[in-house]
Amino acid sequence: MFQIPALPPFEGFHPFVVHFTVGILLSAWVPMVLGLVDRKRRMSWFRAGLMMIVMGTLFAFAGVLTGEATEDVVDHSSELIEHAIHEHEELAELSRNIFVGVTAIYLASMIAFCKVTEPKKKKIGLIGTVLVGITYILGALALSNAGHLGGLLVHEHGLHAPVAGTDMSQLGGHEDHDHDD
Repeated sequence: MFQIPALPPFEGFHPFVVHFTVGILLSAWVPMVLGLVDRKRRMSWFRAGLMMIVMGTLFAFAGVLTGEATEDVVDHSSELIEHAIHEHEELAELSRNIFVGVTAIYLASMIAFCKVTEPKKKKIGLIGTVLVGITYILGALALSNAGHLGGLLVHEHGLHAPVAGTDMSQLGGHEDHDHDD
């Protein structure tokens, strides 16, 4: 029977939020590159890329908040785990901050491009593209490393956010029945 699972506590939202963050931010380069090659729809692609960066950056803030809450409830039984959690947190905060910068540079570039006269558009476009590209790559590297450390915390050290969920015995219609054969 179909059941809606219980919502997790705030700290249990961390896995959900960070996967959206990583997915959105690490795929935002696609519309940006399409904007560089598709002249006819260039501004539409660039706006789509900007929206993905903004949305991903907002998810990054939520990821850091839920991560800090999760940190308070997971096992800190060894110095190794404590260090790994600290490194994960530092990289997550760094990537969030870099993507705030990417968002600001991207938005400023788009506004400047729309406001300047035609002769200056090429120069503004080139400067904006280079700055956004460099900061995006730095943010993507920091985010990838933060995600990798998070994966190690889960898969190597066994740390898990407290996710209230469905009774697994209820999934797939497999119910416990006594069979008197």
